[in-house]
Amino acid sequence: MEILRHPLYSILAVILIGAICGAAAYWMRPGLRLLTAILAGIGAAFLGFHVAMLSNLATNVIWMPFAVALVAALLATLALVKAQKFDCTSSGPPR
Repeated sequence: MEILRHPLYSILAVILIGAICGAAAYWMRPGLRLLTAILAGIGAAFLGFHVAMLSNLATNVIWMPFAVALVAALLATLALVKAQKFDCTSSGPPR
């Protein structure tokens, strides 16, 4: 686990976590655009990771920021799935 203290490997791990969560959102709701779901997962994972690092959650436990990144990415992609389910962009009744 000490390898995750290296900045390059931690960045790659966060990108991988976000991409997997985005792909899972795409799998749950195939109407989503794949790239949008993956980028939303990566963005949320980076935000969660940085919040965890700035609040010193990684002082003793190296995997804690990655767990926070996973939770943030899952929450963001699930919100994306729910937003796609209740799409209100149509301008009238179906024809």
